[in-house]
Amino acid sequence: MRAISGMAASLFMLVATSARAEFVPPPLPPTAAPPTPPPPESVPTTEAPAPKTRITLNNLLAFRWNPLGLEDQVRLGVQRKLYESRSALFRDNFVFAGIAPRINPAFIKFGPSLEVQPVSFFNLRLGAEAVGFFSTFGFLQSFQSPTADFSDTTLSTRRDAKLNYSTAGGHVMIEPTVTLKAGPIVVRNKLSLEYWRMAVKDEDRVFYDVTLDTLISRNGWVVSNDLDLLFLHDFKSWTGTFRGARLTAGARYTYVKPFYADGDFAPGEAQEAADNDHHRVGPIVAFTFFDYGYVSFNRPTALLIANWYVDHRFRTGADVSQAVPYFIAAFAFQSDLL
Repeated sequence: MRAISGMAASLFMLVATSARAEFVPPPLPPTAAPPTPPPPESVPTTEAPAPKTRITLNNLLAFRWNPLGLEDQVRLGVQRKLYESRSALFRDNFVFAGIAPRINPAFIKFGPSLEVQPVSFFNLRLGAEAVGFFSTFGFLQSFQSPTADFSDTTLSTRRDAKLNYSTAGGHVMIEPTVTLKAGPIVVRNKLSLEYWRMAVKDEDRVFYDVTLDTLISRNGWVVSNDLDLLFLHDFKSWTGTFRGARLTAGARYTYVKPFYADGDFAPGEAQEAADNDHHRVGPIVAFTFFDYGYVSFNRPTALLIANWYVDHRFRTGADVSQAVPYFIAAFAFQSDLL
């Protein structure tokens, strides 16, 4: 689910576009400890400097429609400041090393994650994942060519014919993010460069990934980009339970482009027919209920995204009406465990 990844590329960085640009909040699992009470009003914890070393947990649970998906994402590891600075341009620096598992009813992804943020406005994430599909909910499905029909109707028909199967593979990600803030206005751009290597049926060359909603080469690259224009409003007069509450509202533009090699096509096949790029644009809104600082349960955030496809082979009328939005509802939180 790329909402859930691009949005995890969203929610996790979205609320972090404040003066303190850190990875952000996402549902409180049943076994988690209750939220830590807010500190005394005289202690402005949300303005306190970050500890030099932290053990952080971020959790994001997201539901997506068009295409359908449900996913839980975790980010757990050690985060350490690189250097001390009072400048807004440099103070939010860190290096993070940990794990970032993702699980949904169709697959599991697990692997290490490394982030370096040398300055407040630039973050670079490197990740690698082992990927396993369960052969549930119609996935994984593979095809002989990038020109194949991967519409919802075709995927459903193939699922009923039991053409989906379990398999495994690997996934590498390079994700630079630039966040610029001027007063309450934030411009954020997250680029994802992804390399996939999946074990598919011998005669097939590509597979459908529901996260990216396109056909991907069994050994190939995909580029995606999320561009956000956001307005932040901090409820500075709110205290008690809602101390540090924030509203984030704006718009997102998303672009996804898979790359194919000549060997991904049948001999003599017209490669220009593989028009599997797609574009979406629409509003995004998030509400952070409180921010108590570096505590065990913090920044619970609800997020809604409603984007419409500007261009897609099957979601602009060919199979699904263009009026149907790409929709995400998510909840996130952040914990400091040290």
